[in-house]
Parts: sequence; C-alpha cells; structure tokens
Amino acid sequence: MIWTIVFALILFSLIIFVHELGHFVTARLFRVKVHEFALGMGPKIFSRVKGDTTYSLRAIPIGGFCSMEGEDERSQDEGSFSAKPWYQKLIILAAGAAMNVILGFLIFVVFVSLFYSGSGIPTVTVDTVLEQSSLYGILQQGDEIVSINGKTVNIKKDIDFIMQQCEGKECEIEISRDGKHITQLFKPVAAQYSDGSPAYLVGFTPVAAKVNPFTVIREAFYQTIWMGKIVFVSLGMLIGGSASVTEMSGPVGVVDAMNTTAQTGGFVGLLSLAAFISVNIGIMNLLPIPALDGGRIFFVIIEAIRKKPIPPEKEGIVHFIGLVLLMGVMVFATWNDILRLVSRLKM
Repeated sequence: MIWTIVFALILFSLIIFVHELGHFVTARLFRVKVHEFALGMGPKIFSRVKGDTTYSLRAIPIGGFCSMEGEDERSQDEGSFSAKPWYQKLIILAAGAAMNVILGFLIFVVFVSLFYSGSGIPTVTVDTVLEQSSLYGILQQGDEIVSINGKTVNIKKDIDFIMQQCEGKECEIEISRDGKHITQLFKPVAAQYSDGSPAYLVGFTPVAAKVNPFTVIREAFYQTIWMGKIVFVSLGMLIGGSASVTEMSGPVGVVDAMNTTAQTGGFVGLLSLAAFISVNIGIMNLLPIPALDGGRIFFVIIEAIRKKPIPPEKEGIVHFIGLVLLMGVMVFATWNDILRLVSRLKM
C-alpha cells in the first residue's frame, strides 16, 4: 500500500506540474508577467528567481500554481493577464487541461507498448467469428468493422464501449469488405466480465497488429479519445440520475483503486489508470464550473461577446463560491471513500 501512495503522490505531482506548465509556457508566449511558478503548496523549501519569475518547490507535495500579474484583479501593467486580448486569455487558461490530455496520451504510448508487446494490438479487422454469434456465417475473415449503431469505431475498445451501451439490444453493424460497405442487424452475445458484471459482444476475434511506433501512436491516440468518451458518458449518467453521487470518488478512493489495480494488473495496469486520471482531470477542468479553468474560460467568452470584461471583483465572488462548493464535493466524495473502505473491512 505504501508504494501505491508514493506512486499516487508522484502521479498527482506530475499531473499538476504539466498542468501549470501549460499555463506558464503560454503565458510567457504571450508576454504575460509570471510572478511565481510553484510545485506543491505550503511553505517554500526551495526557490530561485530568474527574471521576473520565482521558481519554487513547496513543502506539501500536492497542488501547485502559476501566479500571473492581473490574473484575479485589474492591472494597468501591459504584461498583465487582464490586459491581454480575450483569445490569448482563452489559450492560456485552456493550456493546462490540454497538457493533461497530452500527458495522458504519452502515458498511453508507454502502456500500449508494454501491454501489447507479446500479443500484438487488437484491431477492428475480423480474424475468426464465434459460432454462437448471430453474425456467424455473415462476417468473414478480413472484414473491417466501420461502425456500430452509426457510431464510428477506430480501435477494439470503441467496439467494446458501444456494445456495453447497447445493453443486449439488437444492434446494427457496418463493415467494409473489398471496398464495399455492408450493414447488418445482429443480436449481441451475452457474456460476463471477470468481476461478474454483464458483457455484450459482437462475437469475433480481431486480427492483431504488430507493435511498432506507428501502431503504438495510433492506438494510444484513439485510447485517449476513448477515455474522454468514458468521462463524458459518466458525467451524463451522473447528471441524468442513472449513476448515484455516492459512486463519486475522492483522493482516498483513487489511491484505493490504484492499490487494487497494482495487485491485479501490476505496473502496466497502473499506467492505464494513470492515463485515465490525467485525461479525466484535463476534461473536468474545462467544465464551465466557477473556480475551474472552464469557469474562467466561460467569463472570457462573455468578455468576447460583451467586448468588455466582467468586473474582477464580481468574477472573484463567483469563483470563491465555486471553490467552496468544489471543496464540499471533495469532502463528500472522500467521506464516501471512507465509508466504502470501512464497509469492505467489515465483510
């Protein structure tokens, strides 16, 4: 467990570092004055001044920040964030989340290289068809699956993701064969995952592609997109009520999930989870919620429409309220994590 906690601290520190680095690099690109670029929170344990910027390492290894002139108040300095055009502000604010997604992609590159090194990377090209599949005798070796229920597939995980959304209902598959596109209705094959949860399959084994730089980068790219889809679907389920808020996880739950993953999937499994966390944080940060980058972007968009910014003091109040609410959600999620751990220990 101790090594899982160490891994979690390193991972979150890395995620925060690249996030703030995105803000920092784009701020400097647009000549915004950066007062401090810090990794960690709390008292400084190391700092160095270079130019107008203080680079510091702080005692608590969670968090970090990129403090810019005029970020939270109006400033007359031409190098202030508030003095820049709206589109430059938008790029600076979005750069942190973009860096998290890029980090997730890079982790996926390592994951794909290691995980598929022996078996090859599964593709969307048919090798064999299971006899119990309703597509037996219809699908042929070499057929390439183009879409299911009108949703384009690029990698095998896209197929698995769409099939789970079908929930066993009749689906429509589109395949490419000898340059021609063929559509066919089929009934999914019912199965189970290792944890006992239901699984729904097309019923085929895919052709495996050789692991090389091109196939690895392609698979990592589409797995990053696949993870993004999972985040949006999960949010939709939460908002729609099909998923309970009690299923939300905070830091304790994330570390617990890492520990479980380390026991079952080892280091390679942890890489997949790390990529998901990085992509998840990047996307969540872009939601139009006050105190998050997405909330600040929302105000920048209003500024672009109004042709003038919202008064900083009013925007600050909104972000403060948002921060309080986010802290409340974090406490609630952490409490859920603790209750789940206690419940498991009693079993």
